Amino acid sequence: MKTIINKINKTVALVALLIAPAFTFAQSTEVPNDVRSDIEKLNKQMENDIKANDMSKVVDLYADEATIIVPGGQKIHGRKAIADYWYNFSRCKNFTSEITELGGSGKMVYQLSKWTFTCVKDGKETTYTSDVVMVWKRQSDWGYKIQLNSTNNEVALSETEAPINSAEK
Repeated sequence: MKTIINKINKTVALVALLIAPAFTFAQSTEVPNDVRSDIEKLNKQMENDIKANDMSKVVDLYADEATIIVPGGQKIHGRKAIADYWYNFSRCKNFTSEITELGGSGKMVYQLSKWTFTCVKDGKETTYTSDVVMVWKRQSDWGYKIQLNSTNNEVALSETEAPINSAEK
């Protein structure tokens, strides 16, 4: 009888060891409230900076080695290329970022969002929406910077190009 109980205890212990990482991983995808608050503030800062047409502050939200991926797999990598990308948004007068999901750990946080922005081109206002995935990385100063940004809408590849997949309102 003792042998059977020992085998059951060992089996229970083994099962616990095998499933514990799954529970730990599932729990670690919930970001702590302070991290959620930090990311929400950074999104609000981005909204305000775009509305104020201060693209240098938007660019400062990105890590030096960050990458933006647009439809078709084009990669915009590095500070200068990201600055060029965002300066094309200077014709936009309104921008909102609706966070639909946050997850990850305190070191790396992923964000799923819907961006909506209104731009003026040739005197006409057009509103665009885009689904966005961002990865925020904690820096040595404990602040967050965008490491990766992927969008399904090529809004600002150039001042003269019309966005692909745009939805006029």
